[in-house]
Amino acid sequence: MNADFLADYIDAHQARFTALSDAIWDTPETRFAETRSSALLADALEQEGFVVTRGVGNIETAFVASAGEGQPVIAILGEFDALAGLSQRAGCARPEPLEENGNGHGCGHNLLGTAGLAAAFALKAWMAQHGGRGTVRFYGCPGEEGGSGKTFMVREGLFDDVDAAVTWHPEGFSGLFNLSTLANIQAAFRFKGVAAHAATSPHLGRSALDAVTLMNTGANFLRE
Repeated sequence: MNADFLADYIDAHQARFTALSDAIWDTPETRFAETRSSALLADALEQEGFVVTRGVGNIETAFVASAGEGQPVIAILGEFDALAGLSQRAGCARPEPLEENGNGHGCGHNLLGTAGLAAAFALKAWMAQHGGRGTVRFYGCPGEEGGSGKTFMVREGLFDDVDAAVTWHPEGFSGLFNLSTLANIQAAFRFKGVAAHAATSPHLGRSALDAVTLMNTGANFLRE
């Protein structure tokens, strides 16, 4: 694949990708509620000739867009969820929320989906010009921040025929990673105590705070 072709394609469509990224920035939506952000990306993919299936994996804001046919199937992943409490004015390097405690994009999530989409567009254009078989597929992955949206999509078999999956994240350098990380398992715990007089009958009490402290300490040692 000619790297110059891809770079030239991205440069030629830079304004379109920037506008899309800015639109997602302007409407920050938290995990599994990214209705407008998901629609912006899915609509753009449809306009580019991708076949888009929305609401996949029993997740309203998840979608898969596909172009081409046959093997290999190359998956490009894109996230677009925001975080609570990160509201921020664009183009400002110091904290300046537009809405106190409002939503905002952390870790460049307004860029993640858009840049992945740009890569899918460029790859589709290259395939159209050079021919050959293969499928480029864009996965709209909601709930990256604390929602594990991709995990549910994998569980539903949406990646079963994928030969390679590629994603990216902003960093302080340019480089490639091919590694495994610790599993992400989330659970919620509720601690209930029993009140008792601390002086005359402390043995009858059960401290919920003590239970939280013991579990936190034990889980930390287990993690290490």
